[in-house]
Amino acid sequence: MAEKALRTKKPSGRQRKPESGGPAPKPAGAPKPAGASRTAAAPKSRSRKNPLDRKQELVQATIDVLAARGYAGTTLNEVARAAGVSTALIIVHFKSKERLLLEVLKWMGTEYFGVLYASQIGIGERATDLLWNLVQAEFEPRLLTPRYLAAWKAFWSETNARKPYTELFGAQTRHFLKLTTDLCTRIVKEGGYAGHDPHVIARLIDSSLGGLWMDMTATATPLTIKEARRIASSQLALFFPRHFTDRGPR
Repeated sequence: MAEKALRTKKPSGRQRKPESGGPAPKPAGAPKPAGASRTAAAPKSRSRKNPLDRKQELVQATIDVLAARGYAGTTLNEVARAAGVSTALIIVHFKSKERLLLEVLKWMGTEYFGVLYASQIGIGERATDLLWNLVQAEFEPRLLTPRYLAAWKAFWSETNARKPYTELFGAQTRHFLKLTTDLCTRIVKEGGYAGHDPHVIARLIDSSLGGLWMDMTATATPLTIKEARRIASSQLALFFPRHFTDRGPR
């Protein structure tokens, strides 16, 4: 009986045929395929991003790093970490840190001057309206988020960034200074402001706007957007009291 029992327990080495057409049972102890789990996951489809979308993501990540670490502290490794990509991918799109920062400067400057151009559209031909809108455009909220201001400050404090900015946007800077001068000239003539030099006033307006931007990034006593706008508006009222109050054109 014992010998018979041993013979019945001994594996025959053959697999039982599946019943009712079912799958053959797997031999005990058979290794599972690598990565197999109890619940089979559907394969993930990897979609490749549009190169322009990817570049825009990298530009925005660089703005974040500039705002947090300054110009000198902005490295490809930090940008890659902020964007969640490899440094190799950044190099594919921009070739170097210098080209990446140049692209960021180009994007930020284009955004800024685009707002100034838009301020002159659809408001008529009155010099007071045009000048008021131009000054108010400097304080467009989407241009003055904390991260944008901090990124601009990083560029302003870096000597190497000034020449590229002039090369990229010198023509636009001259255009809006000339526009400000022309509008001031018209207002001086209309209002009979004796002794007012429109070229001097235009320079004062332009310089004070740049100064207000800097004061909004100061760490000790930074201006709010509302305060900076109020100062710029009051300046127009001081220069041309018969044409402006601190609330708008008369």
